Amino acid sequence: MTLFRSLCPPPPRNVRHILRVVGWNLLFILIGLLLIGIAGELYLRLKHPAPSRPAYSPIAPGTITTGVIFVPGLGYIYGPNFEFEVTDGLDFWTVQRANSLGFLDREPIEPARATESCHITIIGDSFVEANEVQLSDKMQIQLEGLAATERPDLDVTVSAFGIRNTGQVNQLPLYDGYARHLNPDLMVLVFVDNDPIDNSTVSASLLSGMEPGNTSRVHAVMSSDGAVELRLPNTDAPKRLLPPTPESLPSWRTRFIKQATKTSRLARWLQLRLSGFLRLPSSDGEIVARVQELIRRQEHAWMFGGWIPTSRAEIDDVLLDGESSVFQEVWGITKFTLGQFKRRADHDGVDLMILSAYILGDEGDPMFDVLNGIATSLDIPVVSQQSYIDRQGYSTRDARFRNDLHWSPTGHRWAAEAVWEYVEDKWNGECPSVTPDPDVEIDWIKVGRHIHTPEGKIWSVPFPRDLDLYREAYASVVADPPTVRSDWNVHLYEDGATYTKDQCTAEDIENSFFLHVIPEDVPDLPESRREYGFQSTTFHFLSRGALFDGQCIASMDLPSYEIARIRTGQFIRDIDSDDGLVWGVDYNFALPGITDAVRDLQQSGIEPDIRSDFDVYIDDGQLLYVKESCNSDDRDLPFFLHVFPEDEADLSDSRKESGFDNLGFELMQMGGMHDGGCFAAVDLPGYDIASISTGQVVGGAETWRAYHNFDFPETLDAVQEIRRSGREPDIRSNFDVYIDDGRLIYVKDSCDADDRDLPFFLHVFPADENDLAEGREVSGFDNLGFELMQKGGMHDGGCFATVDLPEYDIASIRTGQWVRGEGEVWDASIEFGR
Repeated sequence: MTLFRSLCPPPPRNVRHILRVVGWNLLFILIGLLLIGIAGELYLRLKHPAPSRPAYSPIAPGTITTGVIFVPGLGYIYGPNFEFEVTDGLDFWTVQRANSLGFLDREPIEPARATESCHITIIGDSFVEANEVQLSDKMQIQLEGLAATERPDLDVTVSAFGIRNTGQVNQLPLYDGYARHLNPDLMVLVFVDNDPIDNSTVSASLLSGMEPGNTSRVHAVMSSDGAVELRLPNTDAPKRLLPPTPESLPSWRTRFIKQATKTSRLARWLQLRLSGFLRLPSSDGEIVARVQELIRRQEHAWMFGGWIPTSRAEIDDVLLDGESSVFQEVWGITKFTLGQFKRRADHDGVDLMILSAYILGDEGDPMFDVLNGIATSLDIPVVSQQSYIDRQGYSTRDARFRNDLHWSPTGHRWAAEAVWEYVEDKWNGECPSVTPDPDVEIDWIKVGRHIHTPEGKIWSVPFPRDLDLYREAYASVVADPPTVRSDWNVHLYEDGATYTKDQCTAEDIENSFFLHVIPEDVPDLPESRREYGFQSTTFHFLSRGALFDGQCIASMDLPSYEIARIRTGQFIRDIDSDDGLVWGVDYNFALPGITDAVRDLQQSGIEPDIRSDFDVYIDDGQLLYVKESCNSDDRDLPFFLHVFPEDEADLSDSRKESGFDNLGFELMQMGGMHDGGCFAAVDLPGYDIASISTGQVVGGAETWRAYHNFDFPETLDAVQEIRRSGREPDIRSNFDVYIDDGRLIYVKDSCDADDRDLPFFLHVFPADENDLAEGREVSGFDNLGFELMQKGGMHDGGCFATVDLPEYDIASIRTGQWVRGEGEVWDASIEFGR
């Protein structure tokens, strides 16, 4: 009995009791965790309160601001005067504003002022960009203040150019396009631990998810023999992503953690301290999958030696393994780039040094030792911030934020003091004088905007802004009529498009531009764009042009392949907008040839083959549509073009039922607008054509229609022959009708619009009903109805048409014209054999 009870489940009453106890305990635990969470959130918010918004001077009315712009030769930077807030939710809350060049520094110093002073320029990544601290706390400001206190006689000025997520190879344009114009006496390269990875095109691309070699910044590639080559930014890079992997698809846990860390300081604090537990699950797997994909494609495979990683830890080990090919590529490109900076410094007579951030450590730390060895071989002095901190007896943890590795205000001060210590020791109380060596060969990176003009494109570097150069370019461009007139005037040249506007507003400049290029041959497109049939580029005015004296000019390159058409305009960056298009125009590159052909026909005195809403010329296998003064409907309404062959066998199977080929088109697809007129050219099929019908439609209804019969000259000849013979017509009615050699000839010497436009009916009654077409037995006749312009045409005010009769024996015919819904206007009959 005891054994039996022990094997049986407890009675239901005990089960309910256990569940009740467990349930209450779980409830108390959840309430406790909730209270702890609330207390933790409140504690972090009280301990780290967000400061009030800094008082910036207001932006001048009409100043243009935007988030990010692309500068040719450099890549993406902040838009001039763009303002944004930055926080990690725990340590820092800042409001940053880019200067007029797009960098998080003061307004740029005038080149003349920099030249007359002892000028120091600082170049680096996010440590120099420093969006975690206020402007007054940044390294360059503190260094300038320190110099003014210690040695006011030196008149030291400092500028800084920093862009996050860059290495030295990406920073070369910062010297070539910006710092060099200031004639610096000292250039400071700030080096941090992720710079070698960022210097490697392959490694940096993998970590950002892009195909290697297609980054949006200046980059370098190394071949298996160790040769390094610089390459310019790729504007299409954000779209050149590696194929997605299952590991990269966001899970519910990923989305939850991202949202929680955005809104809760406690969640953010836990993520930073329990990264192994709260690591976003897609990140490691995605990076591993990208490396595996790269190796499988055999691209840069020499770097990996056939090894396929299975974890992020393995990748990290290889990146830091001094014997691996990946390590050799990372540091090989770093050495190449530091050598490029050294060559620039020697060429221009600039003292050059490297400030190694605390994060690299000091002598004895592997990464610092590798950097120091490379720099020593290039004769570049390295100043260790960590060494300075240790010698001063400071604590490294004070150089950074508690929850972020970037410099705190104290870290920026110690960086400035370390550089100043070098300056005092090296300069001996005087600004350094380094003799330039112009014989050093440099492949300068051209940074700035280029404007296409009739004389060929001209360049304007972004610093200093040369408005006189823009004025010169503007005057040169507007001296000629624009290729396309719209909200902006668009001037098209062989290799570029230039946009001008005489009185532009803030809205004109804020709206983004788009440029769609349709090639003559689709295979000329990048593979990723062939599906769409055009190459698409969007750009912001500030990245491609300049505003001066209320006038605007911007320019964009065109591809080198043969272009059929372009579509360009502006759109509103507003996801809530019902219609984002501000303006848009099309241009067909065949338009000049079309207008020339029309002018030749008009000057030769040739009359149009069709006179209607558009005049239409038939010329050398083409239809040329012409309207000298056209409006938006003429331009925008679609055209229909029905081509009836002499032999229906020439039609495709799908078109035989309708009896014609449908070559409908839109004006801007086959032509365009020029000097207020509309022009288009359409190639006709190569087979023999009986007639065409063309016009325009709106909402399924025709706005105009016109016909042309290719046999019309033969019809006129037949009419003239009958007249010469003196024959009487077989039918006298609204039209005279002659029966002649198996056909009916309709004649009216003076006809009006109704005569021309009303449809004709023609009922043919056979002598033997078995000769009727299938389906016509009930009616007893064949219906050969037609429209005048389909079977004939107009000439000298008269209307004429010719209709072939069936070959069977005919008993009688009945013909006339009718109005749809009202009935016959006229009718007449004739019996054969009587």
